[in-house]
Amino acid sequence: MKLIFGILLVGLWTLKASESARPRRSVKEADLDIYSFNVDCKVTSRYAHTVMVSRVANRANVSKEVTFDVELPKSAFISNFSMTMEGKTYVGVVKKKEEAKQQYDQAVARGESAGLVRVSGRKMEEFKVSVAIAAHSKVTFELTYEELLKRNLGNYDIVIKVSPQQLVKNFKIDVDVSESQGISFLDVQGKFLTQELKNAIQKTVTEDKAHISFAPTIDQQRKCPECQESILDGEFIIKYDVKREMSIGNIQIVNGYFVHYFAPVHMPRIPKNVVFVIDRSGSMYGKKIQQTREALLKILQDVNEEDSFGLITFDHSITPWKNKLVKATPTMIAEAKEFVNTIRDSGATDINGAVLEGVKILRIAKEERQVPERSVSIIILLTDGDPTTGVTNLEQIQSNVKTAIKEQFTLYCLGFGFDVNYNFLEKMALENGGVARRIYEDSDSALQLQDFYEEVASPLLMDVELQYLNNEVSSVTQSRFKFFYNGSEIVVAGQITDNDLDFLTTDIKAESVESALILTTKSPIANKDKISEKQQYIFGDYIERLWAYLTIQQKLSKTVTASEEDKKKLQEEALKLSLSYNFVTPLTSMVVTKPEDEGRNQSMVADKPQEGEAHEDDIDGNAYQYFSRSSARHHPMALPGLSGPPVSIPRPTFRTAKYLRRLPETAPTLTIATVHLLTMPPAPTFITRHVNIYPQDPKFIIPVPSRMHSLCFDVSVSAGTILQLIHDPDSGITINGKTDDAGKIMFQAFSIKYKDQYKVTVGLENITLHTVEDSSDQNWSWKSVQHSADKISLSLVKKNVMKIIFDNKVIKIMLLKSPGPFLWLNVQLGNFSSSSSGLLGQFAKGVSYEEKMVSLNNPSRIELQGHDLDVISKLETDYGNSSKIKVRCFVVDSNGDGLIDGPLSRYIMTDLFEGS
Repeated sequence: MKLIFGILLVGLWTLKASESARPRRSVKEADLDIYSFNVDCKVTSRYAHTVMVSRVANRANVSKEVTFDVELPKSAFISNFSMTMEGKTYVGVVKKKEEAKQQYDQAVARGESAGLVRVSGRKMEEFKVSVAIAAHSKVTFELTYEELLKRNLGNYDIVIKVSPQQLVKNFKIDVDVSESQGISFLDVQGKFLTQELKNAIQKTVTEDKAHISFAPTIDQQRKCPECQESILDGEFIIKYDVKREMSIGNIQIVNGYFVHYFAPVHMPRIPKNVVFVIDRSGSMYGKKIQQTREALLKILQDVNEEDSFGLITFDHSITPWKNKLVKATPTMIAEAKEFVNTIRDSGATDINGAVLEGVKILRIAKEERQVPERSVSIIILLTDGDPTTGVTNLEQIQSNVKTAIKEQFTLYCLGFGFDVNYNFLEKMALENGGVARRIYEDSDSALQLQDFYEEVASPLLMDVELQYLNNEVSSVTQSRFKFFYNGSEIVVAGQITDNDLDFLTTDIKAESVESALILTTKSPIANKDKISEKQQYIFGDYIERLWAYLTIQQKLSKTVTASEEDKKKLQEEALKLSLSYNFVTPLTSMVVTKPEDEGRNQSMVADKPQEGEAHEDDIDGNAYQYFSRSSARHHPMALPGLSGPPVSIPRPTFRTAKYLRRLPETAPTLTIATVHLLTMPPAPTFITRHVNIYPQDPKFIIPVPSRMHSLCFDVSVSAGTILQLIHDPDSGITINGKTDDAGKIMFQAFSIKYKDQYKVTVGLENITLHTVEDSSDQNWSWKSVQHSADKISLSLVKKNVMKIIFDNKVIKIMLLKSPGPFLWLNVQLGNFSSSSSGLLGQFAKGVSYEEKMVSLNNPSRIELQGHDLDVISKLETDYGNSSKIKVRCFVVDSNGDGLIDGPLSRYIMTDLFEGS
C-alpha cells in the first residue's frame, strides 16, 4: 500500500537476477520464474491491510539468487514478513532499532552476509530482500503491511504499482472495500490498461461493499502477441469515497475501541488570508525558479474572490509585492501575475526576515480589520536551502517566528529539493499549527506546489474539538484540530473504559464562517458492534490496530517539537506500542535471519526511515542504499551462498518521474527510492438533478441520480447566440442565455420570464426587472431585496450571487470575474415539471444510463435511451462551488448529439425573451 495525502500504493516486486548486465532478459534470467504473485488488499472503514505473496521457482541446474523488491508507502507499517523454502519458514522479528542494528553489525563483523533494507524517497520506501535458492527449488515471500487511508481532496486512493518485468502465470490483485457509511463512488483506472487488460478487471459495488479483481492471463500481459515482455508497468488505481451527511460523523465501536470519522459536507467556505513567501535566492536558479513562477501563476488564478492575499519574495533583501493584503479581484490578480513574471534568482537567503515580514502583513490586516473576523490567515513559505544571511541560527529563527505568530496565524513550509534543512522547516511549521512538505525537483514540481495549495484552499471549520466523557474513554488520539479543510477528514480513536457503557457520548465544537457549531450525539455501543461485525474484512480487532497505528504516528510527530524530556517519554510510549503490535516504525526494525551453508547466517534488517533523515547515498534527492555484502573473500561481482560461477545482478534502468539513468556495474544490487505526486484529482460532489454551467470548462453538466458520472456536453455556436435553456409550460417559466463573444457558454446575459407578467434580465453590469406596469434597473453592488410580491422575490445574497424566486422555483445567477467576466447559472431541475423543454429543461424528467466501458480521459461507452453513445470520462471543475471541486463526467461531443432531443438548431432563439 502507498498512502501519501490519500494515495494507497502497493509496489509489485520485481525480479533482478541474470547472467548478464544487458537490459534485455537472457535465457538464463528466465530460469528464475515468478509463477505466482497475489496482492490481497482489504480495506475496512479506511483501515487497509495488505498481504503480498510471491512464489518463485529456480528452473536452473545451479543455485540462483532472487530479490524480492517491493515499494511501500512512507506512512505504512510493515507488520509481518516471511520466507518459505525447502519446507522451512523464516519469519521476521520486530525489535528495537538499536538491537536490530547491533545484530546486523555483528553479522557483518563475523564475515556473514547481511542485507540492510533502509531507504526513503519521494513517494515510496522500498523493501528489498535477496536470498539464494537451490537448483530446482522454490521460495515463497509473504509481506504484510497496514495503514489508515487518509482522505485527500474528496477521496481515498488505492494505487497498486504494477511492474513484474516478466510474464506471470498466476497474477492476481484482489481489493475488498467495506464501508458501513456506504460507498458513494468507486472507479478503477490505469494508464497502462489496454482494452484487453480492462477485460481482465472485475468490479462489483454494492451499497457498502466493493470487490475489484484484476487477473490478466499470460497473453493479456504480453506487449505484443509474440513478445515475452510484460505490458504491466504502471499504476493500477482505485479511487473511492463514502457517503456523508451534515452530522456528528461516523462512529464505530469494536471490542472496546472506537473510531470517529468526521467530515461534514455542505459547509460554507471560510474566507482565507494568505501570504506567499517565496525564496528567489541564487540557489533557486534555472528550473526551480521557472517552476515556481509557473505554480504561482496557476495558484493566483485559483485564489477565491472572497480571499485576500499578499506576495513576498526574498534573497538577502525582502521585497513585498504590496505592503498590505489585497482582495483577490481580477485587477489585483492580474497585477500580481505581472509581479510574479519578474521574479529572478540572485543573492543569499534571509528566511527569518521574509517570514517575519509575512507575519507583519497579516498582523496589520487583522489589527486594522482589513479582513473578516471569521477568516483563516496563513503563510506559505517556499525555500530550497538553509538561511545564509540575516539571522542564520536555526533555533533563533524558530523562536523569532513562534514569538511573532503568537498562535494567531498558521505557517506552512515547503522545502524545495534536498539541499533544504527539512527538520528545521518541519519543526517551525509544527510549532505554528502547520505542516512541512518536501517539493521534489522534477518535471511536475509546479504541479506539486499547486496541489499543496489546493489542499489548504478551502477551510470549512476552525478550532475543531471532538469531546468524549473522561469516565467513558481513555487513551484518545488527537481530538483538537486547528482547521478542517474541504475534502479532508478528521479521525479520532480511543479506548472505552466503562465495560457497562450503553452509549458513547460525543460533543463536537467548532467555528464556522457563520457562527459557533455545537453537535452532540449518543452512539449505542451494542448496535455499533453489530454493524462492525458485518464488515470484518480484515480481522476483529481492526479498530484497536487503527488506534495503535494512529497513536504511534501522532506521538512520533509530537517528538519534533517536544523538549528532550518529553521527547524521550513519547518515544518510549511509541516504541512500546510498536513492539506490542509488531509494527516496523522509525523506532523499530524487522530482522530476518536465514541459516546458510557452512553454518553461516544471513541477517537482513528492515528499517523505517523518516523524511528528515540524512542518507549517505543521496544522489540528486533520491536515497540509494546498497545491499551490503561484507565478505572480502568474494570477487566484487560474486554473491555469497551461490554454487557455480558468480552471478551478477544487472544494473537496471530505474524510472522515476525525474531520473532515467543506469548505475555503476560494480554494485551487486541497488535499492532506489522513487517519486510521488502530492495529491490526486479531487472527488466529485453529487447533487441530485442539479445543473451547473461551467465557464472555463464550457460544458452543461447534468448529474444523474445513483450514477457516479454526470452527463456533460458543450455546444459550438456563433458569438452572442441566444439559447433556450429551460421552458416549463406548467409553471410559465422560461430561461434563455446569451453566449459570450466567442460563442462559448460563458454567458454574458440571462433572461427569465414568468407568465408574461414578469421579466428579468441579468447582465454583466445590470439587473433589470420588467413588470406589466414599469421596469427598474440595479447594478451588482445592490445590497438588499429589490422586489418581493406574491410568489416573486429578487435578492442579492452575496456580492456576486443573484437569487430569483418565481413560484417557489429558485434560480441563482453568479457573476464571476476570472476568467471573464461571465455569468454562471444554477437551477434545481427537480423543481421543474416533466413537460419542460430546452437544452437543460428536457432533463427535468430525469435521465439514466448504463456503463458499458469506462476509462478516465480515454474513450468510454454508455447505453442511453436504448442506444450506445461514445463518451469521454473526465473531471470537470465546478465553479459554482467556492472550493472549485471536480465533478466526474461522461462528456458527449458533437453538440450533445445523442444526448439532447433533436438538433441544436431547435434551441437557438432570436430574442432573449423568445419562447412560450
